[in-house]
Amino acid sequence: MVLEENLKLGHIEIKKALEKYTAGELKIPDVKKVTAKFGIYNTRDGRFMTRVRQVGGEFSLSKIRVIADIMDKNDISFAHISTRDSIQLQGVPADNVYEVVRGCTENGMPFKGGGGNAYRNPLVSPLSGISKESIFDVRPYAIQTDLFMQGFEKAFDLGRKFKISFSSEAEDYGHTAVNDLGFLAKIKDGEKGFLVYTGGGMGRGPAIGKVLFNFLPADECIRVSAAMVELFHHHGERINRSKARLRFLVEQLGFEEFQKLFYEYYNKIEIPEKYKNFAKINHEDVINSLNQSSNENIQTKDFETWKKAALKESIFREIFSVRLFIGGGNFSSEDLKKLAYILEKTGCPFVRLTTEQDLYIPLVHKNFLPELYLLLKRNLHKQGAADLKFRDHTVTCIGASLCGIGLLDSQIIGKSISDKIEELFDKYPEYRGDLYTQLIDGIRVSGCSSSCAVNQIAPLGFMGVKKMVEGVVTDCLQVFIGGRIDSETQTLSKTHPDKFVTVDEAPEFVFSLLESYILQLKNDKTPSFEEYMQHYQY
Repeated sequence: MVLEENLKLGHIEIKKALEKYTAGELKIPDVKKVTAKFGIYNTRDGRFMTRVRQVGGEFSLSKIRVIADIMDKNDISFAHISTRDSIQLQGVPADNVYEVVRGCTENGMPFKGGGGNAYRNPLVSPLSGISKESIFDVRPYAIQTDLFMQGFEKAFDLGRKFKISFSSEAEDYGHTAVNDLGFLAKIKDGEKGFLVYTGGGMGRGPAIGKVLFNFLPADECIRVSAAMVELFHHHGERINRSKARLRFLVEQLGFEEFQKLFYEYYNKIEIPEKYKNFAKINHEDVINSLNQSSNENIQTKDFETWKKAALKESIFREIFSVRLFIGGGNFSSEDLKKLAYILEKTGCPFVRLTTEQDLYIPLVHKNFLPELYLLLKRNLHKQGAADLKFRDHTVTCIGASLCGIGLLDSQIIGKSISDKIEELFDKYPEYRGDLYTQLIDGIRVSGCSSSCAVNQIAPLGFMGVKKMVEGVVTDCLQVFIGGRIDSETQTLSKTHPDKFVTVDEAPEFVFSLLESYILQLKNDKTPSFEEYMQHYQY
């Protein structure tokens, strides 16, 4: 109750700040001081972005409908899936921000910790507890950690942002190795636990995290998180923002000294027992309510190719997780209503977002797949949810047309690259199904050095820069090669200031590189795209 009251008071401060802004009494930098820690930022269209966070990016059918309704009532341009398990509402008028914030909060989507110098939304690998790759379900641990953090005020008064991630698979789909604190599921002698990374991150001065614990009993994750936040609160840089992330403190102290300092905090802190209720999430009721029949019988090559790319086996008999490919990660309110309609027909009452700006319907009965395929094609054709086309499916940040710190418009660049990739697969159609997800996940474009598209761990990544080319300041892309985070390798992409292409050259550069890869596959050599890019010489 106290938390709810404090949150409401914080939201009233947002309202007051924006009222002064619209009256001309407050400038944007002063507004940002109030709104940023709630995940609310001004954008270059003169409006605002409000970041709706849910632990691990799980949004229920009812919440999707609430968001669509809020968009309609508040003149919101579109909803955008971020690369960090949030839905960003773009183009929110200043006068409507408070209504959006309260509408979401009162419907189980509280606005706190979405941005600013604060603890952020925990990332969770999207099919935790559902896919056959899951070691165990890490979602209960992320949920309880977040519950504790919401009342831990030091977590919202830091020198810089603090990111936590949980991954249930050895392949590290939650990117734990490149977060401030990462928990990778591990079983030892029959006990659930985590391999724990710290000091990882992307952006300026990127780093792979150091191993803090080779094995941490799973129920200690909140204690480790609280200790690390308190350490960062007391010792993190607060003046020089470019050196204020946790990884720079690790670098400054040296890992051995940093570990000693961490244990001083870890040994002192105690977590109340009420937060240690890591209750198992039971999906049986959902499975029993799934639609188990289809009115359709499809026997086409396109349907079979889609199944190969979009389906993942679950741990439940005859149940699959289905990936919806969302062009640009964008939805209008009408699109969200159509998504809700599809979920209702399927019988699965929730979706989970991915770091690739797509989403999963995590539980679908195999007999319903033909009907789901047609529902997606009819209702979300604009997004390309069930079409294996590359157009609009390159992962990018939101870009400089909206982002206040963006340098280049990454969405336009990503579209030009994906259009060119589509041309390539018109030439080599036999490889489309096999390479589709590898390429839409493996090629990423960030409009500036913040790496919001996660280009610094991509097999092929690009970062927007301005360069002098023949005496003219030119929009260019710095090229990143060979990034990989999985069970075998944790490595950042390699780059050099001289490794760049102009924006105009980028589509042809990608076309040529991918054609070389396909020709190698034709010669009976079968590396994955990740493996190929680790040895690519540019």
